[in-house]
Amino acid sequence: MKIFFVDCFDAVRPLDKLTFPLTSFNKKSLYPFTFIKSCLDLRVGILTLREKWHRLTSVFDLELAEGEVLEDGAVWVTKHVVPSETFLRAVLAMEEGDVLRCGGMIIALRYNRSCALKLKDITEGIALLKGVEDLFLLTGAEIEHDFKLLAAKTSITNVSPTNQLIGTAFYIAEQVTMECATLNSTSGPIYIDEGVTIMEGAHLRGPLYLGKGAVVKMGATIYGNVSVGRKSVVGGEVGNAVIGDFSAKGHHGYLGCSVIGDWCNLGAGTSNSNLKNNLKTVSIYDYKLEGFRDTGLLKCGVFMGDYTRTGINSSLNTGTVIGIASMLADTSFYAKFVPSFAWVFNGDTQHYNFDKFMEYLETLYMSKNEELPERHKRELNQLNKKYN
Repeated sequence: MKIFFVDCFDAVRPLDKLTFPLTSFNKKSLYPFTFIKSCLDLRVGILTLREKWHRLTSVFDLELAEGEVLEDGAVWVTKHVVPSETFLRAVLAMEEGDVLRCGGMIIALRYNRSCALKLKDITEGIALLKGVEDLFLLTGAEIEHDFKLLAAKTSITNVSPTNQLIGTAFYIAEQVTMECATLNSTSGPIYIDEGVTIMEGAHLRGPLYLGKGAVVKMGATIYGNVSVGRKSVVGGEVGNAVIGDFSAKGHHGYLGCSVIGDWCNLGAGTSNSNLKNNLKTVSIYDYKLEGFRDTGLLKCGVFMGDYTRTGINSSLNTGTVIGIASMLADTSFYAKFVPSFAWVFNGDTQHYNFDKFMEYLETLYMSKNEELPERHKRELNQLNKKYN
């Protein structure tokens, strides 16, 4: 059975035959994180959705296909589905013409040009990225799921006796440098990838993933439900958060119930609020709605797009959404929505000069011995023209 992926079912022609209302995912619901990245390349737990699909389809003997070919017997799946054994069993059970719906949203279709469409609701064991907050809400459970996929048993390689390990759910790869740290896996597994450095006095609780080459600074406190990307730096206090690749939160300050994109930098003392003083639920800006929506959550922090930076002692309000490629250099609370390519200073928001931004970006990549992909240059240029 072949599986094709689709961003949105609204444009899939066979669904014109539906006799019931169509509610479909739109990737704008995951902006700013899907501006220049596919939903499939978002990390949820240890693995990206694409990596999860590849591992699970090899077990279930399914074929991941490219393109938009309407092929009889093939299954179309929305990219925001977090793949699991439960979902793949439901896919394998689909007959031609079946349409799977979860939480009122169409998530899969098994195509046949001559079959009538049959709606089937699936209610249990399916996780979806419906909004940006799901990226941190699903992190802990997905770290546990991925840990079982990747590390069938505890693996600890050459850990110094100066460290204190509590619990048994650990995977510590080779070339990890760690001294005088406390690791507690009684609340969830801890997966430490190759080349990670954990400095003295760090306290870590699971579920936790530290990506290849990541650095945890001295005295850092990580409470759990945290996923840190490749070569990112973490310091201060962090809980219920996702940090992308090559990002830096290397200093004191609190980050919680939040998602930070790739290549971001949080200046020293940057902290976010995740709880309103009146204990009301938190609203956030939704790019699909072009306005604010109530998350229904009491705790919800900041959502920061790729390539964005904050100055020292920045204060980020509850439920703040910041676009890509912005520079925030104030010491008072910022607006709850900061657009992409914004330069915020002294209470004023201006357009970030695109040529200066690209010059900075080239230098940033060179400083990490990385090369800025040409595709990203083109996409950033297009986005700059679109939003400015």
